[in-house]
Amino acid sequence: MATAMVICPHADDAAAFCGATLAKFAHQGWKIVLVRVTDDCTDAVGLTMEEAIKRNTEQLHAAAKILGVSEIIELGYKTDSLADISLVELRGKLIYLFRKHRPYAVFSFDPFGINENNQDHVRVAQAVDEAFWTSTFDLHYPEHFEEGLEPFSVCERWYYGRNLPGANHAEDVSDFIETKVDAMCAHREMMRNTVNQMRLQLKTWGRRVPMIDAAVEEGNLRPLLALAMQEQANAVAKQFELGPGRMGEVFRLDRFGDFEPMMQTLSEPIEGAYPPPRRERLDAPPVVAPDEKEAGLRSHMLPKGEIKRLPLMGHHHLCAGAFEELFELPAFRAAYGELADRVKPSPDLIVQSVFGYDTFCYICEYWSDEEGRCSTGWRNKITKDAAVLECLGLHNGSETRLEDLHRLLAEKVSPEQLHEFCGPGEWKCELYMLGVCRKAFDKLRAKYGPGKKTKS
Repeated sequence: MATAMVICPHADDAAAFCGATLAKFAHQGWKIVLVRVTDDCTDAVGLTMEEAIKRNTEQLHAAAKILGVSEIIELGYKTDSLADISLVELRGKLIYLFRKHRPYAVFSFDPFGINENNQDHVRVAQAVDEAFWTSTFDLHYPEHFEEGLEPFSVCERWYYGRNLPGANHAEDVSDFIETKVDAMCAHREMMRNTVNQMRLQLKTWGRRVPMIDAAVEEGNLRPLLALAMQEQANAVAKQFELGPGRMGEVFRLDRFGDFEPMMQTLSEPIEGAYPPPRRERLDAPPVVAPDEKEAGLRSHMLPKGEIKRLPLMGHHHLCAGAFEELFELPAFRAAYGELADRVKPSPDLIVQSVFGYDTFCYICEYWSDEEGRCSTGWRNKITKDAAVLECLGLHNGSETRLEDLHRLLAEKVSPEQLHEFCGPGEWKCELYMLGVCRKAFDKLRAKYGPGKKTKS
């Protein structure tokens, strides 16, 4: 069972900002842990602080039960006072909770949210955001490890807020909006206080909203809250194109940030690990079986069985110098694994020099079936092809044993030339910066360089 943790400065934040999503997760079998940071002692109207704390706590438990929350953790800070609390102190408490409960997903206010005037929200957002990475350090709070805890990293960070820069995910919660409204209504004292704030501002403006007045006078806030939540959810669904009649909650969902594409390419499942949920706007599209037309095209693109004669365009002759290393590289295999499995880089493999595209091109992510060519930088690549073939003394139609090609590469391609051919600039190769090819060419030079004798 996966765990989701929602960290709320105040009791009603969970229901208001992500209540329907939490209810959906609970329905799917997730364990939901709710952390309330403050005591909400001032979030009421017409009550003493002691009465406010008591009622808001009781109503939090009622709302949590509606949403399917399994556990509530109270940090007990005085509400509307977190600006005076040490950020490091608050962060430390959250690191402990991360390590103890090991949540897969954490919901919290976005530290980069716009138009946020509640300093409790800001302070908690900052502490959570920093706790995400400091919880992974074994030098932060080593006393935790005496309890048997370990460094831990949350996988999914679900940021919510009044105005989210970079919002990238809308969770379809059409079936759980009513649950959200029920939870909001359970926070009776806090909702009464929120509505009272609106009435005071309207009064200063010299206007009134009859629907708000009626809700207060009748003591029934549900119609007002339902209208507000549904309109908000409808707007999210429209913005993210969830479809007719759908409703959503919006988040800035982050997993690995800028490293997301690389992690998707290089990662593989851990045996026995909980299968991660798919996130449409983060995960790569699922692999689907090709239709008959695509399957037919692919059968012509990829030779069958072991490849003993390999056509290579000019600049791919440089890649041949590092085939053994590249064929083991996850980033390379992610794109060319099916072809690499059929190419055995033995000394007698015949490399056919072609001026134009080769088999690697046809399965490259930059190949465009619609245009029938490489979709990026193809003119530069053809220029590079000519330069490489000229450097090696080869021409279109040449056939060279791989061992002999390796000798040519060792003798004629200096480190400076390799950098010119593959390094930063118009002829750059995305794999060059990994250093794999440079190390492979160093090995070739050591093996075939001046004074080295090899068998023909």
